[in-house]
Amino acid sequence: MQHRATSTQNFYRRKLPSSCINFASSEGKKLFIESLVKGHANIYFRLASHFLTQDEPSYCGLSTLVMVLNALEVDPGRVWKSPWRFYHESMLDCCVPLDDIKKTGITLSQFACLAECNKLYTEVKYANSKSEFLNILRENVKQCMAVDDTILVVSYNRQVLGQTGAGHFSPLGAYHEESDQILIMDVARFKYPPHWVPLTILRDAMLSIDTTTGKPRGYLLLKLRSHVQQLALLRLQGDISAYKTLLAPRLKEWEQFLAEEALSNQELEFETVCAVFTAIFMGYIVFHDFSEAYQIMQAEGKCHNNCSDMQLMKQTNSCDHICRKILSLDTASYITSTGVCVLLLAWPLQETLSERVRILKRRLENDLSKLDEKSLEKIMTIRHQIEQISNTCKNDIVESSSS
Repeated sequence: MQHRATSTQNFYRRKLPSSCINFASSEGKKLFIESLVKGHANIYFRLASHFLTQDEPSYCGLSTLVMVLNALEVDPGRVWKSPWRFYHESMLDCCVPLDDIKKTGITLSQFACLAECNKLYTEVKYANSKSEFLNILRENVKQCMAVDDTILVVSYNRQVLGQTGAGHFSPLGAYHEESDQILIMDVARFKYPPHWVPLTILRDAMLSIDTTTGKPRGYLLLKLRSHVQQLALLRLQGDISAYKTLLAPRLKEWEQFLAEEALSNQELEFETVCAVFTAIFMGYIVFHDFSEAYQIMQAEGKCHNNCSDMQLMKQTNSCDHICRKILSLDTASYITSTGVCVLLLAWPLQETLSERVRILKRRLENDLSKLDEKSLEKIMTIRHQIEQISNTCKNDIVESSSS
């Protein structure tokens, strides 16, 4: 996690430590040419086409993700500067408020959340000191450098590399097998140029514990989800900063309701839970990519997605696969909005002594077991986002409790 320093001093860049080789140096160029010949720098050209400098001192995570999204040619479905749709850091607001990121940066799991709700398949690897982790990392590096559709992003502690600063994110652009070095395309270009560093040292830098999470750092494998155009893409309301003060008391209200005694009639209990959930969270869902079939269903009154606060972000001809799956579930007969139904199915229910939670969990797990892999993956993406947003709102819940 990148922490923003406050100082009256100013600097023009930093000198690379001896552990790093400047990409633009004679040795750096030689390493790149040899990597390219061996087929271990194919991803470099996509990344170089969208190489940018982070907008804020704590934006290394956001800028890295923007670089990845644009390199993989992901259409954000949102206008950056009219008439162009193109990713910018200011658009990555679906998991953590941008004002919070400016202060403290993001964690590895928050990076994954942002990637997932922007159409990327994400695989997170937390570092450990075992030799097999280094071997897996090396194999993943080789695989990603040999293709142009998968990008490896590292989260590491700069200090282990002999650099100034602490937590940092950057993508990798090439691998030199003979010397076992990787090319870090550092998005803090005002500070350090792209540079080569031994993979073993980078692994050690990943082992550093992130004080925010209490976990080691690591890396992510990122690629565009191949079936993204075949699903109705759902996510929570993106402008969390605007909703944060409103959402925090809603979360508290929901938690208090779950802690209450359950009704003896289980059907009436589930109906009550669905009604309360709908009343609390209606309006916190955004739909992307509805198909013509969905529009026809809506026009004919066959679609249960009747939420007046639902927003149609982008009309396309893609399949409304997940909507059809959700409508076939038992939960959909109790909730008239498909979006709210998805939100309830995705809700992370903690193990508690509450009978209400146990009953609800059993009902939802039964429905989730009926979903296909693609639909379930989308539900899990939303669950991850809910977890991140809930953590973001915790301070607000505490403050509202003490006031």
